[in-house]
This record gives sequence, C-alpha cells and structure tokens, in this order.
Amino acid sequence: MRTNTGVGPTASAIRAAAATTAATAATLVLITGCGKVADPYASDKESSSPTASPTPSVNPSYGTLYLAENECAAPEPGQKDVYREVPCGGPEAVARVTYRMETGKAWPFSATSCPETTDFVIDVPISLAMLEGTRATGEGYACMRNLKPPHPGDPGGGGGPRIEVGDCVHSGPKKNDAIEEVACRTKGKKNGATHKIIKILEDTFLGGFSDPCDYKADAVFTENPMFDSDLAKNDRVLCGKKL
Repeated sequence: MRTNTGVGPTASAIRAAAATTAATAATLVLITGCGKVADPYASDKESSSPTASPTPSVNPSYGTLYLAENECAAPEPGQKDVYREVPCGGPEAVARVTYRMETGKAWPFSATSCPETTDFVIDVPISLAMLEGTRATGEGYACMRNLKPPHPGDPGGGGGPRIEVGDCVHSGPKKNDAIEEVACRTKGKKNGATHKIIKILEDTFLGGFSDPCDYKADAVFTENPMFDSDLAKNDRVLCGKKL
C-alpha cells in the first residue's frame, strides 16, 4: 500500500488495513455458513462438468410406501381407476388413505378389510403398473376417504365396503330379486332407494315362526344366499323399513 505523497504507510494505516482484511474474511465465513471461504473458481468448475438433472417421476413418492396410511391421492387424467400419490395439501389431492393392505385384492369391495366409512378403494398394483408403464404384479389395496363431501361410505351415502345400518337399498318387485345399495337421496327415482336398513343380524338362521327383525321391518333381505353352504343359514340378514 502506498499513499499519494509517496511516503510509506503509517502504523495506524497498517492496523486499519488489517482490520479491513479481517472483516472481509469474517464476511465470507458468514456468507458460506460453514467456515470456508467460497471458491472463486467454483463457477468455472461447475460449467466445465455440468450435472444432469434427475428426470421427474410420474409417481413421486412422499414416503417409504406408495399410498401409505394418511397419504393422499389424485386421479390420473385419462386413466380410469388409476391414482397417483400427491401431497395432501396440494390442489390435486382428492382422497386420503385410511387403511393400507399390502396383500389381498381390492375387488370385490365387500371382501376388503376397509373401514365402514371408506368411500372407495384403490387397486395399488394396477395404479403403479399404469403410471410406470410396467406389468401389474402382486396384490394390495388402499382404502380411501374423500377429502371433501360427498362421502358414499357414510350411512345412507350409497357406497362403502358393505351395507350397514342406516344405508338404503333398492329392491326389485319380485320376491327373490337381489338388492343393491343406493343412496337414500335417490328415493322415488327409477332404481332408487326403496328400503332403509334398520337392523343387521350376522349368521342368522331363517325359518320357523320367529321373526329375526322382531316384527319391526317391512322386508327381510339376505346377502349371497346362493353361495352359502347351508341354504337355511345366510351370511347376514338385513331388516329393511320401506321408504
């Protein structure tokens, strides 16, 4: 360092320069945040050997398991019954996983272990195969609950794994017509709700003079009697009140 007069620097000037250098070094340490001075040639090194950006996945995972419990899903556009995992706070999310099975089949819905208030079920291998362009292997399913109404799984909503008390069914005019769960709000419409279930009995024997519904029902329905090994014993007996 030299002054304008050509005279060597004074002691005070040397101390001031040293202080300025120390302040600059401290500033560099603060900026990098790790106690190292930034490499002035870092940009040159980076430009000479660029790192390729990873290709975004069509099915980003936000956990260790695809569609684990409490994770959310969105329908894949143009793909029926195919869902991808998305952040629950994102605008695309439509439903949350309430229960997850890594084995077993999603269909029939009534055979799953999903909670009663489940709105729909996702066949996990099918969704993964369609999203990743691979063959479906294995089994497993996710029980889903919509983030917003409507909730078909709620009593009277017309959906869910099984018919429960509070649900409504459509019964045909013939005695042995199969019943179908429908939303209670469809009462009066074609193929709409005709009865509301007020009581359910498990593994009940039909026959004799006793009324399993205690004479409080307008109709008694059975589920899957043709598949039962004992024709007199049915999986469930449903007591229905006419709407």
